[in-house]
Amino acid sequence: MKKAILTIIFLTTFFLLHAQQLMFEVYSGINATAYDSDILNNETKWYPPIGFRIAGGHEHVQLGIEYRKNIDHPVFDGIQRIEFEETYQGLFLRGNFSSLPAYRFGLVLKAGAGYYEARQNNYSLPSETLEQSLDLERQLGYNAGIGVSAPIYTLLHWEIGYQFNFVERPDALASDVTYRASYHSFQMGLSLNLVFGNTAKKCRRVMGGNRSKKGW
Repeated sequence: MKKAILTIIFLTTFFLLHAQQLMFEVYSGINATAYDSDILNNETKWYPPIGFRIAGGHEHVQLGIEYRKNIDHPVFDGIQRIEFEETYQGLFLRGNFSSLPAYRFGLVLKAGAGYYEARQNNYSLPSETLEQSLDLERQLGYNAGIGVSAPIYTLLHWEIGYQFNFVERPDALASDVTYRASYHSFQMGLSLNLVFGNTAKKCRRVMGGNRSKKGW
């Protein structure tokens, strides 16, 4: 498994270094739990994340890496209070359906896979005293999203979108038992889109042609 991960990281790095377009994005937003657990009463909890993405490749399709963590954490109240801290790190494939993605409005589709790492904090009620903190075994999960991207100024873009994260999590109270710990994510970010080589030449040619037609 470690060899496979190292191979993927190497190929991704090689892909980024030889890309015609690079994208750097920082984002935040709001997540909504969609857990399937009777212990947690299947409640929906809202909490903010923060993350970043780096991707490179063709102007319309890029491969990249993503890291995300919670700013705040979902908390469930029952016999005791249960809080989940989580970080995510993985790879994603991004497509931008625009005539000129680095400079124009476009529809964005994403799909990714990676490791979701969680810590479960159990608090006693009503005292709210931390009773137990458990590092749960990290789980391979998947995500997919859709959104739009548009320029603010030249290569700087804003991007808004929706992402669904599918992951199962081990139950801290029962060995060999997992439950679905999926969640919705509504995101807004800022991205810098850099172009190189033939893609840069194409962008200059198209943008230069537009300026000439408008009399710039």
